[in-house]
Amino acid sequence: MPHIIVEYTDTLSSSEDIPKLAFALHENLAMQETVNVHAIKTRVIPVKYVVVGDSKEGDRMIHITLKLLPGRDDGLKKTMAQGLFDTARKITHDDRISISVEVAELHAESYVQ
Repeated sequence: MPHIIVEYTDTLSSSEDIPKLAFALHENLAMQETVNVHAIKTRVIPVKYVVVGDSKEGDRMIHITLKLLPGRDDGLKKTMAQGLFDTARKITHDDRISISVEVAELHAESYVQ
């Protein structure tokens, strides 16, 4: 734990280095306070049908969900989210790709690993 889940428009596979993105996100999170690199689980999921905004920019998107156990303050969560966002933007080199990041807390009492 933590989990990084990347959903991305499947058409990006031909224009972006998705494995490089996954590794860079994993590394970025590993550098953050309170994170043990050996506990991070990163995965990417292509999404076939996507509509973004007014649908005029080719509907390309990357959405990153960071799932954490409770206990980190909002400032650290924001730092983690911004780091993942900046890393994704740097790897993609295309500001027409809609990138978003959310941080979600896992339910500690029911999370089993």
